[in-house]
Amino acid sequence: MQGLNTNNMKKITVLALGFMVAVGLSGCIKDRETFDPQAQYQIEKPIIEEYATTELSNPQFHEETGIWYKILEHGQLGSYEYKIVNNQIEAPTITVKYSGWLLNGTKFDENQTDAGFKRSLGGVITAWQIAFLPQEIDGEDIGGLTVEGLQVGSKIRIVTPSYLAYGNQSSGNIPANSPLDFEIEVLDIVAP
Repeated sequence: MQGLNTNNMKKITVLALGFMVAVGLSGCIKDRETFDPQAQYQIEKPIIEEYATTELSNPQFHEETGIWYKILEHGQLGSYEYKIVNNQIEAPTITVKYSGWLLNGTKFDENQTDAGFKRSLGGVITAWQIAFLPQEIDGEDIGGLTVEGLQVGSKIRIVTPSYLAYGNQSSGNIPANSPLDFEIEVLDIVAP
């Protein structure tokens, strides 16, 4: 069973920094020695804020992560209950329709098919995990964006700093150090 460790979710910045270090190991030595995700975030922060407040109507800001978001649809309350099992957050299988844009307006990816995109929540970028998970599970602070977490039928738009996406590594049509804008519609959430 794949899970998301509650301690890591509580310290999402530490998790993201750890991810950046792991990704950096696959890059060249010079990049590992000089890349600072927090310094990069400080460069991105005003750009993300301007973009989010211009492109999203009355967005909310998640200060702990730097994600700006707007709930477009709340979904079916209680359609999925996030759980902690053996001190790990169960990573459900999610099925979504989504679109992703660079902040210059370039669409880099989408899946709008009826079947959607299906993946374990543990296998998506950190920004998506934060968007899906609730703020708390069983009294444990998880660090999600919303009280109940995303539910079946939820629709959200998030603008994330690069350190919660692909960091200083390029991925397909996404250049390194790219803040990203996603619109995600939840078609299904199934326990592992």
